[in-house]
Amino acid sequence: MRIVVSIVLVVILSSCAFKESARFIVKDGAFQLDDQPIQLMCGEMHYPRIPKEYWQDRLKRAKAMGLNTVSAYVFWNFHERQPGVFDFEGQADIRHFIELAQQEGLYVILRPGPYVCAEWDFGGYPSWLLKEKDMVYRSNDERFLLACDRYIQRLGEELADLTIENGGPILMVQVENEYGSYGNDKVYLGKLRDMIKSAGFNTPLMTCDGSGQMEAGFVEGTITTVNGAVGEDIFKSVDRFHDGGPYFVAEFYPAWFDVWGQKHSYRDYKKPTEQLAWMAENGVSVSIYMFHGGTNFFYTNGANNAYGYAPQPTSYDYDAPLGEYGNEYEKYFAFRDVLQDKLYKSEKLPPVPEPNPVITIPSIELVETAPLSEAFNQRIASEMPMSMEDVDQDFGYIHYETIINEPISGKLTIKDVRDYAVILINGKQVGSLDRRHLQSSINIDIKEVPAKLEIVVENVGRINYGADILNNRKGITEKVSINGKDIAGWMNTPMPLYKAKVGDFNYSSGKTEGVPAFHKATFKLRQPGDTFLDLSKWGKGAAWINGRSLGKFWNIGPQQTLYVPGPWLNEGDNELVIFTLEDTGARTVEGLAVPILDQIGDDINAKKRTKHYGSKTPVLELGDRLLEVQMKRENGWQDFNFSSVKTLRHLAIEAISGYTDSFACLTELEIIGEDGDVLTKDTWEILYTNSEEVGEGHAELLIDNNISTYWHSKWSKGNDKYPHKVIIDLGEILSVKGIRLRQRDMNKPGAVKDINIYGRPQFFLFE
Repeated sequence: MRIVVSIVLVVILSSCAFKESARFIVKDGAFQLDDQPIQLMCGEMHYPRIPKEYWQDRLKRAKAMGLNTVSAYVFWNFHERQPGVFDFEGQADIRHFIELAQQEGLYVILRPGPYVCAEWDFGGYPSWLLKEKDMVYRSNDERFLLACDRYIQRLGEELADLTIENGGPILMVQVENEYGSYGNDKVYLGKLRDMIKSAGFNTPLMTCDGSGQMEAGFVEGTITTVNGAVGEDIFKSVDRFHDGGPYFVAEFYPAWFDVWGQKHSYRDYKKPTEQLAWMAENGVSVSIYMFHGGTNFFYTNGANNAYGYAPQPTSYDYDAPLGEYGNEYEKYFAFRDVLQDKLYKSEKLPPVPEPNPVITIPSIELVETAPLSEAFNQRIASEMPMSMEDVDQDFGYIHYETIINEPISGKLTIKDVRDYAVILINGKQVGSLDRRHLQSSINIDIKEVPAKLEIVVENVGRINYGADILNNRKGITEKVSINGKDIAGWMNTPMPLYKAKVGDFNYSSGKTEGVPAFHKATFKLRQPGDTFLDLSKWGKGAAWINGRSLGKFWNIGPQQTLYVPGPWLNEGDNELVIFTLEDTGARTVEGLAVPILDQIGDDINAKKRTKHYGSKTPVLELGDRLLEVQMKRENGWQDFNFSSVKTLRHLAIEAISGYTDSFACLTELEIIGEDGDVLTKDTWEILYTNSEEVGEGHAELLIDNNISTYWHSKWSKGNDKYPHKVIIDLGEILSVKGIRLRQRDMNKPGAVKDINIYGRPQFFLFE
């Protein structure tokens, strides 16, 4: 059957001829369109992350790479920013995006959530849900489901007539998103499924989950698909639910997302190309996550919190085949060659469109300045500080102000900063606090009174994955104290900024340095084109071009430039505004011809971490368990093979017991690839351990290629008891055959006995 699928596929893929109506079903273990098997070659693209003016350009490039389908999340919080107030116009005109896909001969898989993850603020949920503090999201909570239903029904009004049955391009609609990694509530999933049907989507429904979570994420009446699996693991995963197919990898990860303060994520194209070729040859439908990432304009980036707060930057380049500004990486052409060779044997793919114009802009000096107070609009008095959600704010910044009437020195504490706070006293910045570094306190010394205390807090990104989506309020969410005494009497000022008319503020040529402020310049262009503002010397803040939000910058990297789409520039006069939350004194900027996406800068709030202890415990699920073995009490390598080749990126070692004591000590770990070779550790990183002897036996020593060093559970100043755990990020999704471990010298403490090994293509969850 798989050979037949590939032969028939040539005509279907190349023509993508749309009719007034068509029939898309599952039959004989395959997707069928009008009674002909079809293999979906799909790529994920997100309309808010691509300038509307470039939607068609990016879709043309998808078609030219050999895709016949695009997959698109729908971002609830992009369309219903306030309860009952919907926006489907301009950048939010998803209908137009889907119609353009159809014009380009592409089918569409619609993924409306309502939860989408996607490294997007709050996983796509609107922030106003957080105002009702006891509401439980992603659950059978009736208040939550009423809000979901209003959104889904409104979406149906916009898009239900675009299903394949109605002559449109929408082949399938997804129910929820990777729910099996979160919960196991079939009633909740069933209600979402029924909402989508009642909204008029008369096409097959699907769910997607990692292999170990498919059972929890599955709901009757949907097609079960797998995320992250490659090779034979795809068949084994899917056959548990519908033996013989259809086989669909709803998220194939040839790359990964970035995190502020960490190196740019990069994955060589060779292994993903081999994996894609295997799927193409074996009749597996696949969606590349991401085919084209784009940009988190308007402050829409999310954050993870599994291994500490880790927000995503403005660039969502993702090292995808098609880069942030529509540029083709080697991966694009390698994938194109595979699809040409495996699926389009009788005809050539469409030519790749010519690159869009790219320009450089000479140095621009921003000589005009406006104080932070120019952004003040609605001001709300309260006894205790109010969160962003309390004042109906989604993204951006919030300003707090109070008066201190008595001289005081000591520790000012903002309990659980959400997420980055700048503190000013009498107009002078005295420090900042960064949630990434678990900072909540700063020493202050107030001599001159009455003193004005100001705190500016930035939403750096709401958690988009895991249990912490329930704990996502922003700003000052509890209280401010000095030396343990709560401070009352506050003025709260929302500053969303991303859609503010910042260019209309009252600017002057006077100098404002060392505090949050706005800086403006006008410049002329003869010919617009894509460019990249170099903000590597600027610190932390946000920027606008001709009134459009480019997003946020932060000199800690890896992103040092902001993408400026050519269509957002004018021939002639242009206006640039830069907001400095952390001001370095820089006042010039230039437009580069290529972005800077992999340059780590100085982190003024960083403290050297000396241990990997987490405040949370990883959830190691039975569905992710790859091995349950007993090590021998002997020196040398001990090999442990999996029952079959497994797909994973994150590996967890759980030492359950020891031979003589409560210590665990292992000298080295190696992983065996599907070809039997030992894999390189160049991209590996320790993400978590619940116990390590800092210095002598820290967890990095388990993967340092040195059998004379070792990971040792904590033994000084009291020892930790079993189980002892280490979680490792392998840097890319790999097909793995087994592992190798070494005990330390058997004459010394720490011989490990029973061990469990777990693996996932994505993060482990924490509780």
